[in-house]
Amino acid sequence: MAIKGLSIPVCGTYKKEEDRVSYEEPFVADHAVEYGVSWEMGDDAPLYGDNKTIENARGTFKSGELTLGTADLPQELSMKILGLKVKETEFGPEGEKIQVKELTYDDDMKAPYLGFGIIEEHQIDDVDQYRAVFLPKVCFNLPEEAATTRGESVEWQTKSVTAKILRSDAVDEENKHPWMQDAWFTKESEAVEYLMWKCGKKWEGGL
Repeated sequence: MAIKGLSIPVCGTYKKEEDRVSYEEPFVADHAVEYGVSWEMGDDAPLYGDNKTIENARGTFKSGELTLGTADLPQELSMKILGLKVKETEFGPEGEKIQVKELTYDDDMKAPYLGFGIIEEHQIDDVDQYRAVFLPKVCFNLPEEAATTRGESVEWQTKSVTAKILRSDAVDEENKHPWMQDAWFTKESEAVEYLMWKCGKKWEGGL
């Protein structure tokens, strides 16, 4: 068993109504290059007696961090994950003005809460399987900016952005503030549809 690939990052807008959580407007977040998740857990609280541990209150989830590397971070994606203002503006001399879409990073910027999913490609006993990982509530951080000039040959430069992973507000018979869910598939297309569904895709009829 080993991981051999990564694909299709998906996001959906997080909506909360009391203890009920839903998602809407699912979208694919460019092309996946790499990702990583780290967790912050509370410390265990052992009770000692007779020179040994007799009880232990295990540490619980506090928060996590998602690091997502994509092929690029285009304007449309930046607007959706960072909550940026967008406007049409123009510049240049009269009669020759150029129109451009402008994003503004300012004090009004407010990154929305999103559901996030991505697909790991595994090989198990010579058979490809696809693990769809879903993080129910994330909030993306402002990414760092960096680039280098092009020389005699192209060296590809990709983008990276981080997000805080939070507990979902969902509480019901099946969920108690989940922070990660996953499902396995034998087809990548089914894993994609699962993540799109988790992020709010609705169907009329079949797949």
